[in-house]
Amino acid sequence: MHVLIEHDLFIKTIAFGTMLFSLSSLEYNNTQLNTTKVTVHLRNGVAEILNQHQDLIGQIDNDIVEIETLFENKIEKTLFVVQRAVVVVSKKRLDSTLETKETSVYVYAKRAQEINSSFSIDEISKELQLKSSQLALNVEEQREIFQKKTMEKKDSANSQNPLVSAPMLLLEEDIDFLKKILLVAKKK
Repeated sequence: MHVLIEHDLFIKTIAFGTMLFSLSSLEYNNTQLNTTKVTVHLRNGVAEILNQHQDLIGQIDNDIVEIETLFENKIEKTLFVVQRAVVVVSKKRLDSTLETKETSVYVYAKRAQEINSSFSIDEISKELQLKSSQLALNVEEQREIFQKKTMEKKDSANSQNPLVSAPMLLLEEDIDFLKKILLVAKKK
């Protein structure tokens, strides 16, 4: 019975000309079977992916994925902000044993945030403020360490500048992602 239900859903999906859409990150997963269009900005231009689109792989350039889904005979648009994402378009389903001509769109990202009605700008603003404070503290600590080392050695040419560290770069990346989320959410 389970196979019949999947098969019936597959037949309905093909009849409406929809695609499989899957967005995956470490913290977030979203899969939809009734996607009619996916829009992404790649380095060589905008890709509007529809059913029967040619196979494609590319890095998402502006960190935004917009999808249109068919829900109760209405088209609904959903917006995602992604970080370091790639898109893979294929006519071969990776998770299916059924032979299909359906187009599948897979987006793999470091982080992803859906912008929808339950999205809270306040939560993102608080997280942004917290990360910004952490970064400011790290910069100040590194500055003090650097000043102590240069005072001791008096030869700053041989000293490495500790003002840039891996944790600080990660914090800066997180801050940029949160700023992008807020910018997109306020425009919507």
